[in-house]
Amino acid sequence: LSAVHEMGKAFDRRRKLIVQLLNEVPGFDCPMPQGAFYAYPSVKGALGKSYRGKSVRTSSELASLILDEVEVAAVPGEAFGPSGYLRFSYATSDEDIKEGIARIKKLLSEG
Repeated sequence: LSAVHEMGKAFDRRRKLIVQLLNEVPGFDCPMPQGAFYAYPSVKGALGKSYRGKSVRTSSELASLILDEVEVAAVPGEAFGPSGYLRFSYATSDEDIKEGIARIKKLLSEG
């Protein structure tokens, strides 16, 4: 039971960490997830802009840009319904979350 409790504490910490960091990314607005291991921020404020010479109109294009430019994977909202959202997993280490979101923040701060 102790190992399960520790795992639960770690995922709760990561959930809070990724939401805090995603909300610092220009154009992102991330609510606190209530279940699973995914954050699902609105990225509408980051759309309709150009980053590193590439125009981004949809969350699908933004997910591709983030993967190509900073090697962070996100699933675009179009996979679940409307554009304008990205899904990020936080089933990884705190360090990987910090590094990945920092890369995204840097990229989108250039736009």
